[in-house]
Amino acid sequence: MNKLWEKPNLISVVILVVVLGIGVAYVAFTVRQRPETESFSTPGYFFPYNFDRLTRVVTLPEELEEISGLCRGVKAGEVFAIQDEAGELFVVNAFTGIPSSRVAFDKDRDYEGVARHASEVYVLEKDGDLHYFVYQEGEEEIPARKLETDFSYRNDTEGICYDSLTNTLLIVPKEQELNGGFDEEDTRRGVYSYDINDGRLNPQPTYYIDQLEVGRIVFGSNREYIVKPSGIAVDPFTHDLYILSSVGNVLVVIDRESNILHVELLEKKTFAQPEGITFAENGDLYISSEGRGNNGIIATLTRMQQPSPNEQ
Repeated sequence: MNKLWEKPNLISVVILVVVLGIGVAYVAFTVRQRPETESFSTPGYFFPYNFDRLTRVVTLPEELEEISGLCRGVKAGEVFAIQDEAGELFVVNAFTGIPSSRVAFDKDRDYEGVARHASEVYVLEKDGDLHYFVYQEGEEEIPARKLETDFSYRNDTEGICYDSLTNTLLIVPKEQELNGGFDEEDTRRGVYSYDINDGRLNPQPTYYIDQLEVGRIVFGSNREYIVKPSGIAVDPFTHDLYILSSVGNVLVVIDRESNILHVELLEKKTFAQPEGITFAENGDLYISSEGRGNNGIIATLTRMQQPSPNEQ
């Protein structure tokens, strides 16, 4: 009797069936998770962006197909970007999508996020390590110093930003919480603070998103909406937290008490895998998405002014 491994054609068929099964299950999960309505605000909250009217969507060059992190650049209309394989910081024109320069800071690793405070740049690795260097315009190579945190690959840290209100870095894990955070049965996802001054990570979440509460808002029932954070940014005017999740293609806005203010379901056609988010100095919103086989993109949303009571 022939064994399975002696039948290569049969093995190929089995592998194909398994892959198709996984694909069908994922599509079914996505369909079940996604409702028809795409924008939800809590009563009294004004969300200053209209995702039905993107200001612009620019296509990025091939080397940024896997753009994995975004933060505001030094100049107006400029963003800093990284991709998850190369130890290079890209300086990108947000209006054209064209990189004006790049800075080599370390060897190739799995980089997932980038944050800037003044000229100080922090690049987040998947295992939670931070790669720190001082940006200098015109320099093509600036060696980074590695700063270790209590995160590991189990946490899969993907989002980071600088918070001017607390002078800390805010970091979000995509998978497991820290040991000092929530347990596996908890429906909350934590936002952790890294103190720049003393180089310490608070093991307890400073803020959180409750997936069950997101589900109640989206579905109107006691059902979780899965959120696995891939990006985070702080609104420069309100200081609310904007948390992006490529799983579920969702943007969640919370205040400093972790109350959910807004939930936006992003269109898969435009945002194939959204992982980067940041604000321009004037409050415009930038969101980047990996290409998943196509070119990566950066979308710009112009900030709207809240209408006066007479206009509402």
